[in-house]
Amino acid sequence: MRKLSAPALALLLLLAGCGLDDADGTAQPKSEPTGTPASLRLDFESAPPVGQELDAVDNEGTAGVEMSVERSGEGRIEVVEGPGGGHAARFPAYDGAEVSPEAVIVATAEETGALDPLDQDFRFGASFMLDSESSGSKSDNGDNLVQRGTFDSPGQFKIQIDNRVPSCRVLGDEGEVFVKAGTAISSDVWYGVSCERTASGVSISVTQYGERGQTWTAEGPTGHITLGDLPLAVGGKVSAEGLPVASGDQFNGAVDDVFLQIG
Repeated sequence: MRKLSAPALALLLLLAGCGLDDADGTAQPKSEPTGTPASLRLDFESAPPVGQELDAVDNEGTAGVEMSVERSGEGRIEVVEGPGGGHAARFPAYDGAEVSPEAVIVATAEETGALDPLDQDFRFGASFMLDSESSGSKSDNGDNLVQRGTFDSPGQFKIQIDNRVPSCRVLGDEGEVFVKAGTAISSDVWYGVSCERTASGVSISVTQYGERGQTWTAEGPTGHITLGDLPLAVGGKVSAEGLPVASGDQFNGAVDDVFLQIG
């Protein structure tokens, strides 16, 4: 088993749970609650050696899902070193083209509802490192990190890093709650981000690798979230069939330790 450095362990603990606000407003990581394993956990440690193309992903979580890597054009995902060593996934770089190459990681539940939060509390997130140039064209004007459902779906949960500011949207049958970090992130630096939905609202926690983090919260009900057979995407936007779509807000950078924890 690969040993984690102290900063890497702190980041992993953040990603396994959600930041708890300290008196000064910074977030203190907490570990994943006993008896509530993640439904989805992608650590990329089964990936090929660094420098090779990632063409398959294993789910280390408990949900029965079919994992795939979907591409358009010349899009590809490369295996790179993660924030504490090991493996991470490097998504296509921004190229400014009218039609940019895309590559996304897709998780599709083998049984309908396996990735549905329903009325339960849930959290999801990842660690990420954003490129210095990541948006500006019609086909790539955002950076979607983890999402299930689209803006016009009956429900959605999504983390994006648009304009270098992490934000989270959760939509259920009682309404939408959108929460945005109060500060921008730096390029080419590893961060951990997690979003948590509870009965009272939605919070987003952001921690720079090796540093303390911060949490922002927006109150409001979201209610029941059922997304049926819609896939979960990492690194961009996909259709109901799990394929990259035009103007898919390709994430330009590296991603590691993706998770979805329900309950």
